Amino acid sequence: MKKLGAILVLAALLTMLTTSLAFADEGLTIKETYPKDGSTGASIENLGVKLYFSQDLTEDKVGKKNKDMFQLYDSEGNKLPTRVLYNDNEKGVVLVLFDVNKDESIRVQSNAEYTLKISGEVVSDEGDTLGKDVSISFETLNQKTNTMISMGMMVLMIGGMIVISTRSAKKAAQDEDRRRREEKVNPYKEAKKTGKSVEEIVEKDQKKKAKAAKEAAKAAEKKATEEDDEEDDINKYKVSRRHSASDAGSRFVAAKKAASAQKARNSRNSASNNKKKKKK
Repeated sequence: MKKLGAILVLAALLTMLTTSLAFADEGLTIKETYPKDGSTGASIENLGVKLYFSQDLTEDKVGKKNKDMFQLYDSEGNKLPTRVLYNDNEKGVVLVLFDVNKDESIRVQSNAEYTLKISGEVVSDEGDTLGKDVSISFETLNQKTNTMISMGMMVLMIGGMIVISTRSAKKAAQDEDRRRREEKVNPYKEAKKTGKSVEEIVEKDQKKKAKAAKEAAKAAEKKATEEDDEEDDINKYKVSRRHSASDAGSRFVAAKKAASAQKARNSRNSASNNKKKKKK
């Protein structure tokens, strides 16, 4: 039993070792590209291909070695000026761009096919090579079709807004017409319906309208009063009770009190002097 367990463990280790060696022997490969091979709708601005390699490629280590390993071609097979950028912050990412600054006479065309050819001699920082040439072809965006689609969507949006606005206006008009019909009373029709006289129905309708107008005027007056009160309250201070000017320490009141006290003292002094004179 122990021998069987040892054999199973040894087999598992051999399997793991073989798998590791298989991955180690995989070498340099391209895991993904953007745009993908055979795709359409690529942007005509900043035309290029983003490559995701299985190993890291940095400009310091392999920039010179891979200088001529990436090349862009137009639909007629003409070489395009190319610029290769390495991303040191993202492992294994290389960006191959059409270099518009090298030849301003060349323009990227819409709805046209472009091809990026990658040499099998591309080398990674670890020294592994791609091993085989790789081509990635894609088509640029059809600018004319895209413009037509954008214009069509704009027309549809404007048309939808017009339809919605027209329906809203029509509904508002219908609501207003219905409201007016409901407010307007046909006395003859109402008399026939209720059995009352035309004069009685007209009088009742007039009273109803007068009451509604009175209530509306009352509501408007109340609203105006509340607004006036709010304005008055802005600079108004509330007190717990009314205070007189003397409580507030008015200078006029204090002076008046002092004058009254002085007058009373003078009167007392005068009366005292008169008594003394009489005694003499």
